[in-house]
Amino acid sequence: MKKSEVEKDMQRFQDSFNKYLKENNHPLLNYKSVAIGYLDITEEYQKGPVSQNFIDKLRLIWNTGGMSMSAGHHECEFCIDEGNYEGRATGMGEKMIIDKENNIQYKFPEMIFHYIEEHGYQPPEEFVLFILTMPFAGDNK
Repeated sequence: MKKSEVEKDMQRFQDSFNKYLKENNHPLLNYKSVAIGYLDITEEYQKGPVSQNFIDKLRLIWNTGGMSMSAGHHECEFCIDEGNYEGRATGMGEKMIIDKENNIQYKFPEMIFHYIEEHGYQPPEEFVLFILTMPFAGDNK
């Protein structure tokens, strides 16, 4: 699924949820929806180095924090395009975490680790900084 499609889905969900909140006199959520790591073979993506510290912290968050969802089965299109059918990565989960300070809700797929480690994907700097500075109870660094 393309990043733009994920962000549209996120916004539709937020709009629907805000309608419910408004009808029940609760404060509205006004987060900017940002999809990270949803790569599509038809689109270019940022490549570059990613620190192991970031990957470790993101894995920690993946394993213990944020809201988990199932996104359906996904196979790496890049591996398939390279003819790597046997060793291709698959994933089906996604996480959502919220940066309350900057009013952003981030959503990222399980496949983000594969994209970083095998295909050189470099997440946006703002997301990397958020993850690295995010206070997290499971983080003992």
